Amino acid sequence: MKKTVFVTLMMADDMKKRHFPVDGNSFIEYPGEAYYAINAVLAQTMKSDDEIKVVLIQTNGGDNAGSKNAQLFMDELNSMNSCGASIKYEIIPSNFVETKEKFKDLYKNLIKNLENECELYADVTFGPKSLPLMIFAAMQFGEKFFDCSIGNVIYLKAEFKNNQFVEGSQMIYDYTPLYMLNSFTNTIECESGEKAVATIEALFEE
Repeated sequence: MKKTVFVTLMMADDMKKRHFPVDGNSFIEYPGEAYYAINAVLAQTMKSDDEIKVVLIQTNGGDNAGSKNAQLFMDELNSMNSCGASIKYEIIPSNFVETKEKFKDLYKNLIKNLENECELYADVTFGPKSLPLMIFAAMQFGEKFFDCSIGNVIYLKAEFKNNQFVEGSQMIYDYTPLYMLNSFTNTIECESGEKAVATIEALFEE
């Protein structure tokens, strides 16, 4: 299966290997340790006949560790590829600015990496707050125009105290239902807002 994975890279230079528990979806929980949560998920889900394209969104700012973290990501996923899946990488570098010009360029670069009937994954843990919105928009574009399906959308939660990471606080949250809710909202058709609200309430009762 063809899979496209959008990943927001950490900007800081302090990656450490950890075990990442998963909230609500034990199927994607990797028993070992990893630097990147999405690599733990991919280690559990990729198969020998997969053709995987990983799109690494490298934000240059902070400690300027973007390129180092990109290489760390690629080295790790390659080492976890015990099944022999085909993996290729695309790095999209951008500066830590929130301008209309940046958004346009990034969105165009994201959708250029879509392929027909591929399964889409995303890790939206790191980077500027605009990146999850951009990635969600690109994934919706893929669903609508490339007949893509959705694999997993994940976010890694971690807690800090006095600017120090609290060991054991890490948890992978599967945002896929949240993404699907947004897609559902964009596709339903109702005669009024009241009927649309009733439709959502009925959905949540299931």
